[in-house]
Amino acid sequence: MGAAVCFGCAAIALGPAAALVLLTVAAEPLRVLVLVAGKADEGLATLSEDGRSPISLRQMAYVSGLSFGIISGIFSIANILADSSGPGTVGIHGDSPYYFITSAFLTMALVLLHTFWGVIFFDACERRHAGGLGLVVGGHLLASGLTFLNPWYEASLGPIFILTLCTGLWAFSTAGGSLRNILKCLSCKQEPEGRVMLYSALQVPPKE
Repeated sequence: MGAAVCFGCAAIALGPAAALVLLTVAAEPLRVLVLVAGKADEGLATLSEDGRSPISLRQMAYVSGLSFGIISGIFSIANILADSSGPGTVGIHGDSPYYFITSAFLTMALVLLHTFWGVIFFDACERRHAGGLGLVVGGHLLASGLTFLNPWYEASLGPIFILTLCTGLWAFSTAGGSLRNILKCLSCKQEPEGRVMLYSALQVPPKE
């Protein structure tokens, strides 16, 4: 029973982050480098021919935020997973029996929040928007402060997930996302060939 709780909580806490790594990072070696080494902008620039970083600032922000979120989540959930593996029974002395499951969902939310905060923070620094920086710091303080309400999990977990949803929508908009892009992705439709031919026709013919 203890092993099942341990693996289940680990899947809840780190499963979404692992899915993001596999779907959006693992296919690009340079993104994996940023994920492991952090913001290695100068080192990546030396690898390119023109002296510029081979990945965009938004990609750097996303991968850096995701890596920090994963590290934060692992440190947050490690001791909890060790306790959940047994021996012992949660709630036998009157404590909440939902401690492990709520801790796993809280860790999942914090990992996603760090990812979203990274995108927003990088964009705010680039555009020099003090308001965006303040809202990121304020959101971090709010999420941390809500954990003081535990073990009243209804009052802490619900607002944190609402904050996660709102911050995710904000980060999606900041990264250039739109409802049209979502519908286009879900429909799995490719661009018509006529548009590709039009683009090709605009290219300057090579000199002989």
